[in-house]
Amino acid sequence: MQLKPLLVGVMLAAFSPPAFAAEQTATFSVPGMNCASCPFIVQSAMSAVEGVQSVETSLEDRTARVVFDDALTAADAIALASTNAGYAAELIENGGDS
Repeated sequence: MQLKPLLVGVMLAAFSPPAFAAEQTATFSVPGMNCASCPFIVQSAMSAVEGVQSVETSLEDRTARVVFDDALTAADAIALASTNAGYAAELIENGGDS
């Protein structure tokens, strides 16, 4: 029966992520991080953005490295989330695909 392979193909296509979506890595300068709790606040704010997969902060370097799905969010939205939490963030490197 030919219908079964066609049905499987349609179902796979329907549940596959978009081909144009890509995992991105961006590094932000967050110069306002100056105490032990600051990186946790920045991490929490950035992680709350839909599409953010992981956030690594460094108090020593005053940076945040974020892995995100560019089909769901953008670097500007992630920086804004940090800024809204009281820690201005500026994109310093957009590494593209992870």
